[in-house]
Amino acid sequence: MKRKNFIWMFMVLFLYSCVTVNIYFPAKKAQKEASAIVNEIRNNKMPKKTKPQSFNIFFIKKAYAANRAFEVSNAKIKEIKKSMKKRFDTMKPYYIQGYLAEKSDGYLKIFKQPKSLKDKITLKKLVYAENNDRNALYKEVAAALGIKTSQIDRLRKIFAKQWQDTAPAGTYIQTNTGWIRK
Repeated sequence: MKRKNFIWMFMVLFLYSCVTVNIYFPAKKAQKEASAIVNEIRNNKMPKKTKPQSFNIFFIKKAYAANRAFEVSNAKIKEIKKSMKKRFDTMKPYYIQGYLAEKSDGYLKIFKQPKSLKDKITLKKLVYAENNDRNALYKEVAAALGIKTSQIDRLRKIFAKQWQDTAPAGTYIQTNTGWIRK
């Protein structure tokens, strides 16, 4: 009898000890949002997906909902995007000349220094402002998507891929094996 009680207690303890904690990370949604945000900042046109027309009212509601997929935004995100968009036109020649590099952690780096002191100072200020805005953007997007602060590194890596993919020709890109020039 005591052995049966012991087995039951062991089973109950075993079941309670098998609890796992899953941290939800909306990777696909984060990827879509990162793509939309980066393309908007860099003035890239995103291809529109066309769906066949239908008279079914449920399909129309679905199509309308699909068009609203990229609405992770608030006043702060809009302000950050506006600032980054404005700065990108100034930074573009520095990308092309190979002075700027897109790191794999979602931030920008000065890869090589320009010759003039004025350009060095300008470039340093641009990179500082850009990295501050990117940091703020990652935090705001994470909050809008319900991503915990412990998971922001994953979000930054998703954004990093988008920054690297849309970087102008001449930009240095950090890979797992080193630096390449786009």
